[in-house]
Amino acid sequence: MLEILRLGLKAGWRGLGWRVLLPLAALVVVISLLASGFSGRQPTTVALDVGLSALRVALLILALLWVQELFAKDIERKTVYFVLAYPVSREGYLFARFAAVAILSLFALFMVGSGLWLSLVLSSGFQQVQSVDLAGKYFLVMAGLWLDVLVVASFAMLAASFSTTPFLPLLMGLAFGLAARGLGPTLNYLLNSERSDPLQASIFAPVLEYSYAWLPDLSRLDFRPLALYDLSVPWLPVGLALLNGVLYMLLTLFLAGFIFKRRNFV
Repeated sequence: MLEILRLGLKAGWRGLGWRVLLPLAALVVVISLLASGFSGRQPTTVALDVGLSALRVALLILALLWVQELFAKDIERKTVYFVLAYPVSREGYLFARFAAVAILSLFALFMVGSGLWLSLVLSSGFQQVQSVDLAGKYFLVMAGLWLDVLVVASFAMLAASFSTTPFLPLLMGLAFGLAARGLGPTLNYLLNSERSDPLQASIFAPVLEYSYAWLPDLSRLDFRPLALYDLSVPWLPVGLALLNGVLYMLLTLFLAGFIFKRRNFV
């Protein structure tokens, strides 16, 4: 498994690696700094909010591309036959590939997140009424973002474990990520907003509530308000959100391993 992990890291770095990460980091920093010009009173808050949004989208796409490169394409090209000839179980191979995606995603998050943090620290000379927290709460936001991406990547691995179409895991992972991230805000809008249409709320709210049975609410892992407004950390909801994400990720991976073990490659 360690050798498969090492080869996965090497292949992932060669496939996307610095050629994507460096431009991505620069793009996120530039977008956040440009966005700060739209607010004369809270420029750092706006820059941080937009930068985190851009990072959240970019890291999701990057992780899905790594799943596609390291796992789905092995099945498509049938190179998985040679890998499975080694004394390693199919589940071990799948978990090693996922670990490679997780480590590469963490490294990407570190690079881009550090660039965003550094740009905000160097450009935050303007004294705001409401300060932002670029210390511990910023790193808590990064932890939630990383787990968010891993949950989506685990679902993409599950799709790849049974898919016979090359791009189905990428498309399903992207759809799953968008749906899981929008589930909570959409349901909250339908039930609590004065602007929501009562007819739409009566039709779609029960469907979204039922979706909680199989779809995680990844908006709970978006801890950015804690850093944006320097709020006190509600540790119980934060801990439950992290635990829910970890359990869903593990359940999805074990289901993917179960399916992949019984898949017929002939």
